[in-house]
Amino acid sequence: MKILLLITLSGEIVRGFQTGLTEEYIVLPVDSLEKGADLMRTARISMIAVDVAISEKGGGWIKGHKAIPDLLWIGIVPSNLSGEDLDRYHEMFHEMIAAPLSKESLSAVIRKSQERQDMLNELEHFRLQSVSSPERYSGRGEGPPLTFEPLEKAVALSRTFAASFDLDKLISLFLEAVMDVIGVGRISLFLFDEADGVYKIKGSRGLRPDLASRFSLSCDSGMVLWLSAKGRVLRGDRAEADAGQKTVLTRALREMELLQAIVSIPIMSDGRLLCLLNLDSKITGEAYSNTEIERLFVLSNYFGRAIQDIYNYHRVCYQKEYIQKILERMGSGVITVNDREEVMIFNPKAEEILHRKASDLIGRGAGFLPPAIATLIRETVRERKVYRRHEIVSEAEGLYLAVDTYGLYDIAGVLIGGVVLIDDISARKELSRERKRGETLQVLNELVGRMAHELRNPLVAVRTFTQLMKDRYNDQDFQEFFYTTVTGEVEKLNNLIEKLIAFVHPIEYKFETVDMGELIEKSLESILKDLKASDLRIVKNYAPGIFKLSADKAQLSKAFSYILQNSFIAMNSGGTLTVNVESLLKDAMIRVSIKDTGRGIPQEDIERAFDPFYTTPEKGVGLGLPLSQKIIEDHKGKVTIESAPNQGTTLTVLLPIAASTREEV
Repeated sequence: MKILLLITLSGEIVRGFQTGLTEEYIVLPVDSLEKGADLMRTARISMIAVDVAISEKGGGWIKGHKAIPDLLWIGIVPSNLSGEDLDRYHEMFHEMIAAPLSKESLSAVIRKSQERQDMLNELEHFRLQSVSSPERYSGRGEGPPLTFEPLEKAVALSRTFAASFDLDKLISLFLEAVMDVIGVGRISLFLFDEADGVYKIKGSRGLRPDLASRFSLSCDSGMVLWLSAKGRVLRGDRAEADAGQKTVLTRALREMELLQAIVSIPIMSDGRLLCLLNLDSKITGEAYSNTEIERLFVLSNYFGRAIQDIYNYHRVCYQKEYIQKILERMGSGVITVNDREEVMIFNPKAEEILHRKASDLIGRGAGFLPPAIATLIRETVRERKVYRRHEIVSEAEGLYLAVDTYGLYDIAGVLIGGVVLIDDISARKELSRERKRGETLQVLNELVGRMAHELRNPLVAVRTFTQLMKDRYNDQDFQEFFYTTVTGEVEKLNNLIEKLIAFVHPIEYKFETVDMGELIEKSLESILKDLKASDLRIVKNYAPGIFKLSADKAQLSKAFSYILQNSFIAMNSGGTLTVNVESLLKDAMIRVSIKDTGRGIPQEDIERAFDPFYTTPEKGVGLGLPLSQKIIEDHKGKVTIESAPNQGTTLTVLLPIAASTREEV
């Protein structure tokens, strides 16, 4: 950064300089020569631009101050000057610019002035290197012994401020201690500002407030580049440049001059430049000794660690606040525990669901949580179990909860705790129960309606014959017809009621070893004796005494009777029934296939074949197949159906083979 002192009464000229110069320059405008002189005594000015119209005394004033070394003078002159006045101003100023100003002309004048200044700085640097150092800077460079005890106490005290995370107090304490111990007149501390990507003065003593507030160093400034690359103290009185770094060093020394500093101490953190501590000469005029610089360097870097601790603390606080906001807005309850099963996080949603306060649970064991949740936490932490949408009932709260659990692991893979996510699904469960109650009621209504229809048909026949019996009781033909018809209708009623009872109530089974061939044979006989169709053909691909299984003979026989009866009803006009029985030794199962050549079932109705309310005009309420499925599944078996319109239907039954069958085969 460079400071340009602008002396003018024209607001237009001030605006021209402020908008026409780059951020590398700080423009300090004043409206009189006297104010300009005051600034020259207190600030390290690089250039002075003087409006010749400001005062008739301007020439004498400039001549009196032109002896100040390394100061460039720019004259702001009218555009209609005579040749004589132009020569006079050439003697007064290094460069001139005509008013009104243009951005291009101003940039050109500043660039020429900067080139002139860089050349002078290079010459001065070479001159200093060629002159031998005074005796006070030779050899050890040691001065009178200086006690650093107050500064060391300040660094120790800085840890207290670091613990309270007050950065401003920490910097103020350190700068005051350095000034008191070293006896320095001006001091400044640059701190990297991550938001703007530059180094700004965070604290200073002895610098003009307007300069301190506006002065900044970019990452490619001379001081930052040199200190970052070297990592050691930069002393203006002893600086030596390596090959290829002369330009960087020259820029760094010029920036130190603007800061009125002769020593710049880098404060590093994680290999990068965190701060720059800049010191002016001692108020006594004595040079800094090597011991002083070394101790300052060490103590400054301890101070830098305290700053880094504050940064880390604020970063953790920000992350914690960020996570806390996420937890507060989550739709699920979140509970985290450490490896001792102590509650560490209990978010607002968890408070709402479980009706517990986080303040009553944080730091306490999982045993203070509802027992069902505490059990899952223990299994997660101790046994490393993981649950996904696991449903539990919290009886004390009367809640149904869906729970997910996860283990928490550190970078080394060591379990350090667990996380529990909870969702209240009570409303959903209640809705599901209501839906099931509604479905059950609907099923009951439908069942009652259809049963009433099925019961009415045989009852109509019984009622009719009962009414006729009084008049035709002595009629022998009527008596025989009455007996046959009424008995058949009553049997239908009895079978329907038996199926209904078996379907809605658990069946008690008595298992024994059963021969599959014999069981199917008897089931066929019981069905065929009541059939009147004469054009039915039955193909039997099985033989008794081969296939054995453990079953309730009576109940399983009913199951196959219902299946066979369903097949015969589908072939009421005749057809072929094929029964295959085979063993699947690999799966230890018996497979029974019953295939008919009836009309078949439409594809869209196959899934409804085991629905008790899937009816056809021929068979009425279809309780047979659903009851068969229930009995077979109670025998640890399975029944499937394949069918197509006009191609017949095949029902396949799989049942476990008894141990004796496997030994015999």
